[in-house]
Amino acid sequence: MNALPDSVRWAVATWSFALGAVVGSFLNVVIYRVPAGESIVRPRSRCPGCLTPISWQDNIPVLSWILLRGRCRTCRTAIAWRYPLVEMLGGGAALVAFSRHGLSPAALAEFGFAATLLALSFIDLDTWTLPHAITFPLLAAGLLLSPLHLTPAGTFLGAIAGGAAGWLAFAGVAFLGERLLKKEALGFGDVWLLAAIGAWLGLAPLLPVVLLASLQGTVIGIALILLGKAQTGQAAPEVPPADDGWVPPRNAVPFGPFLAAGALEWLWLQGWITNLVPSLRLFT
Repeated sequence: MNALPDSVRWAVATWSFALGAVVGSFLNVVIYRVPAGESIVRPRSRCPGCLTPISWQDNIPVLSWILLRGRCRTCRTAIAWRYPLVEMLGGGAALVAFSRHGLSPAALAEFGFAATLLALSFIDLDTWTLPHAITFPLLAAGLLLSPLHLTPAGTFLGAIAGGAAGWLAFAGVAFLGERLLKKEALGFGDVWLLAAIGAWLGLAPLLPVVLLASLQGTVIGIALILLGKAQTGQAAPEVPPADDGWVPPRNAVPFGPFLAAGALEWLWLQGWITNLVPSLRLFT
């Protein structure tokens, strides 16, 4: 995109951010409805407080939230800051993808990958689940797009190897952890998420992705301990117990968002990361 005239480049950048923000608005619907088993198509977007349908002028990404001062026009119920945040993150992801690939199918594929990881991250933060309704299509898309050279995996065999290695690695951790610790060490949602990431990125990036995720998860965990917020035994009221009765710790953070962050960091910041840690060039 750098080869374009400045006026065209700015127009494309503005368009791509706006497109990403609109998709981010839809992702908010996905994040709210998929865990609840609701349709993401009908009914139309509505206030979760008074259930009033949201008019088009109140549904402009980011801008409407600012103009309404974060409240429903009808009942004045507060609209969570997460809604404009997801919209801005969607816009940013689209801007990065189109900046890297221009107006191309590769840009659309990369943006789709990032947008799906964004939705999964916020669902996991809310519910400690990574729905198969999203992880399975993400895995399938990585496998199907790889022969078209629209993913970093490059080839179908590369996608197969990455997906299989991701699944086997985390499935092994989950199995051994449950046997040794007598409790769930890793959710199978994370297993399928890493398989999907492997199908998109290929085999080599899996170790850096897991290292980045683990490092950031450790930093956040230590920060929560130092702040006195790392408590066990009681989940937030909106997080139901798992089928086996397991209850996530209060104020803890699930691993899915860290895996998503690690995947996008390696995808977009690989050059900077390998300059910082040269040994990771083995995995490029």
